[in-house]
Amino acid sequence: MISLLRSRKIVIVFISIGILFLGFHFLHHKKNNQDARQDALMVDAIKVELGNIPIELQAMGTLVSAKHTEITPEIAGHVAKVFFTDGGVFVKQGTPLVQLDDATFKTKLESDKANLIYSEDDYKRKIFLGKHGAISEQAIDQALADLKTKEAAVKQSQVEVDRMLLTAPFDGVLGEIKVSPGDYVTIGQDIMSLTDLAHLHVEYAVSEKYLPLLKIGQSVKMTTHVYPGKEFTGTIAFISPTINNSDRTISVYAELLNKDHALTAGLFMNVVQELGTEKNTLIIPAASLVPTIEGQEVYKIVNHKAIAVAVTIGQHVENNVQILSGLTAGDVIVLNGQQQLKDGMTVEIRPLDASKLS
Repeated sequence: MISLLRSRKIVIVFISIGILFLGFHFLHHKKNNQDARQDALMVDAIKVELGNIPIELQAMGTLVSAKHTEITPEIAGHVAKVFFTDGGVFVKQGTPLVQLDDATFKTKLESDKANLIYSEDDYKRKIFLGKHGAISEQAIDQALADLKTKEAAVKQSQVEVDRMLLTAPFDGVLGEIKVSPGDYVTIGQDIMSLTDLAHLHVEYAVSEKYLPLLKIGQSVKMTTHVYPGKEFTGTIAFISPTINNSDRTISVYAELLNKDHALTAGLFMNVVQELGTEKNTLIIPAASLVPTIEGQEVYKIVNHKAIAVAVTIGQHVENNVQILSGLTAGDVIVLNGQQQLKDGMTVEIRPLDASKLS
């Protein structure tokens, strides 16, 4: 009996020692965790979510006038009058620009008109005589033929007179005026240029991989260093039916209105073209990215630890960026303060941010 009691006491002693050891270990572990939590770095965090982003391409383009021409004479002659002394003037379609000496052609026109009047009277007489059987049908036909010849001569002379006055073929702005009254000009000689600045288009090239997404009428946004902070808009009006063999690109141009003539042909433009919308894709703030030699990474929070995770990024949309790989929806990542972090460091999420993650 005494031996049995002694054995029970020994068991109770060992059990007590075990309980004390476990309690001490638990309290020690808890204290270490509390100390680690107290030493943790406070960070802002955000949950990775799915969203929709526009699919965009970026390119560098050049502005080109939709209409540009050189004003040239169709008939050689002397310059009688220049209606504008300087270029840079906006003119409407049909505005007289240069008058060439047309005296010779006007004289010929008057002569042809007089011959036409005689032929008209002659034809009327012969019609009258023909009704009374005084002349043959052949004579009447000859008079009609002569009348038509004279009518054609008048039209030709009128065309020659009209060609001596050079007018604007469309609304536009005049370029440098290269002639003065008294100058002799030849057929096809450049006298001045005319450019339609109200209707411009921006020409650029895009990679062939975008071919399935290109559509006439898509929206285009443009900026230029000439007007910092100002955005211009246009629409796709042309997509080349062929691919450039040298660089595997497709030529495209977008039309834009320039009624205030703020832009001019030849300017370089930064182009952003909207190609559609990609739905249910991972999006995170661009501020959460940490650049590395290999690419980009973010700090994912797992059990109060900041774990560096390499990510592959896609489209940039304002202050956000698309994530192609490395994260999943629902992951919690560090938003600010990454410069102070190291892989595996203990972190605490600020209370305000923690409430947003629930």
